[in-house]
Amino acid sequence: MGLTGFVFLIAYVAGLALAFFRHPNYGLYTYIAVFYLHPPSRWWGAFLPGIRWSLIAAAIAMIAALRLPPDKDRPAWYSTPPAKILIAFTIWMWIQNLWALAPEVHFEASVLFTKYIVLFFLIYRLVRTPDEIRWFLVAHVAGCAYLGWLGYTAVMSGRLEGVGGPGIDEANALAMHLATAVMIGSMLVLVERRWAMWISLAAMPFMLNAIVLAGSRGAFLAILVGAFVLWSAKPSTHVRLFYGLASLGLVLFLTLAHDVFWERMSTIKTAVGGSEEMDTSAESRLVLIAAQWKMAREYPMGTGHRGTEVLSPLYIDQKYMSLQRNGSGAVGRRSSHNTFMTALVEQGFPGAVLFVMMWGWCAREIVRLKRIGRAWSPQVTAQIAGIGAALAVVFVAGMFVDYLKTEVQAWLWSLLACLGGLATEARMSPQDTDQRPGRVTRQAFPRTAHSGSTAHQKPARM
Repeated sequence: MGLTGFVFLIAYVAGLALAFFRHPNYGLYTYIAVFYLHPPSRWWGAFLPGIRWSLIAAAIAMIAALRLPPDKDRPAWYSTPPAKILIAFTIWMWIQNLWALAPEVHFEASVLFTKYIVLFFLIYRLVRTPDEIRWFLVAHVAGCAYLGWLGYTAVMSGRLEGVGGPGIDEANALAMHLATAVMIGSMLVLVERRWAMWISLAAMPFMLNAIVLAGSRGAFLAILVGAFVLWSAKPSTHVRLFYGLASLGLVLFLTLAHDVFWERMSTIKTAVGGSEEMDTSAESRLVLIAAQWKMAREYPMGTGHRGTEVLSPLYIDQKYMSLQRNGSGAVGRRSSHNTFMTALVEQGFPGAVLFVMMWGWCAREIVRLKRIGRAWSPQVTAQIAGIGAALAVVFVAGMFVDYLKTEVQAWLWSLLACLGGLATEARMSPQDTDQRPGRVTRQAFPRTAHSGSTAHQKPARM
């Protein structure tokens, strides 16, 4: 066993032990570390036991979390809107096993979404204070910095592939995932100090460089939308610093972006300039969406996971197909490239409704938290902005690639629910000076006096 593998194994065992004997949060962070390090994808992992590293870490964190006393000052995890929607969507996926066109892969997807319910519970249960939210976000940024470093040191030809683990090893998915960390890291650099700021600052060049190397047009458009969300939701106390850091970030990105990247991004314009100028990739996606609408009308209850791929030969001309290998040789198939259309075709109209409900809740919750939190601390406001911008990245990028199963969105949904729960808990807390461990009071969301207050007026209270 090499030194790297040995260090990973010792850290893994230590993290699980600390989850049992110190605090369940160690189990959650061990899970995040495994998500990014993912031993089966690294050269040093070949010398380690072939066990389910993520599953074991999640199970240990789950057992340890159940030992914690219940939180009575904020809504139960299963009563939050995103948890209800996620549970309903997962139950519907299990029901669809009765008629799924690709039974094996649909069963695997059902298990995956069940895992996301567990992750939602773990994050909501264990990330209970603004400080804990900050360190979860720092862990996400640090993990993406590691992926960025792998991209920086990779020997590649063409686009950056195979750097991430399951679900993010493809160029588009990797770029989208890294872009969520860029949004969050921007806010951490803006308002945090010491470790949180320096980790985020050091991570930014590597993450941006990997995004450029991935060359994802969808991720590029998503970053532009995410930047707009950051601008609209930024802390009002850091406006000048925001513009200064944004300018530096733009200069850094323009420095890293090469001619090949801009040549690929230029096809975004030709894709909307008319059918005679459209490249094959953009044209095939429009053809696919039209075909998916026909599939949805003929299968209103959904085809099951990967149903688009199964039905594609019946609805799409062969010239738009991608060759895939099966037992009898190469066959033309086409998988979905739009997350909403994936939900519509593969989970049917019930799944599409739940999809719209989830993202509608995200938009409303971000606006609500921003509105009621105008006088909160800049750190909390920045967390709202960063998580909101990261969710915008996932949603916009999902209009060009199928990200229905991407794990980072489950993290972000639960973190947004955590912020909503903290706001509720802060309003419900009976004492401003309550300092019990794990308890969030109104002091965690410090407010300032309203703009119209005088020197004799008391600060507004939540």
